[in-house]
Amino acid sequence: MGEWDYQVLANDARNVSASEMAARDEFNRQYPPVTGLEVPGDLRTMELPYRPWRNNHGRFFHLADNNIIQAHVSEIAPGGHTTRHRHTTEAYIYIVRGSGYSIINYEGEPEQRVDWSEGSLFSPPVWAWHQHFNTSDDDVARYLAVQDTGLLRHLRLHMIERHPSQTKVGEGTDYAVDAAPADVDYEEAPAP
Repeated sequence: MGEWDYQVLANDARNVSASEMAARDEFNRQYPPVTGLEVPGDLRTMELPYRPWRNNHGRFFHLADNNIIQAHVSEIAPGGHTTRHRHTTEAYIYIVRGSGYSIINYEGEPEQRVDWSEGSLFSPPVWAWHQHFNTSDDDVARYLAVQDTGLLRHLRLHMIERHPSQTKVGEGTDYAVDAAPADVDYEEAPAP
């Protein structure tokens, strides 16, 4: 199947309870995105508030009043992993610190593993399930995600959904997620 076979409307109400949109918006009210022309400090070490719905720490950026692209940095605890999720945005993921791997797949298709380390760049396809894992027991891993979030929000096509295996704990926008790891039955990604 091609990329366009996986497009989705953000107002599709099939799985509203799995949406992360309200939690993300509330987080950005409590911790406004960094604005201006540059991010002050070092992405590898800057303070990041906890994002319980994503099972990690993170911070959003809205630089240069850009309307199309937005970014965020996320930190994965030693030996930890993020929530398995998918979104309607295109995303480039740049590893700024640490090493690990990501499991990526479309619904009903085999999972693929992408190994990464500091300096790696990869892109989970639009609306593909993905989850990131830190393989270090001693150090955090951090990645910078650059996405076309602004455009899709403007068009009302932006949606982020938790995988059904990720159990929501709590109500409203103040909830955590029991972030079960992806199934380990995956296919190796093709060599570059």
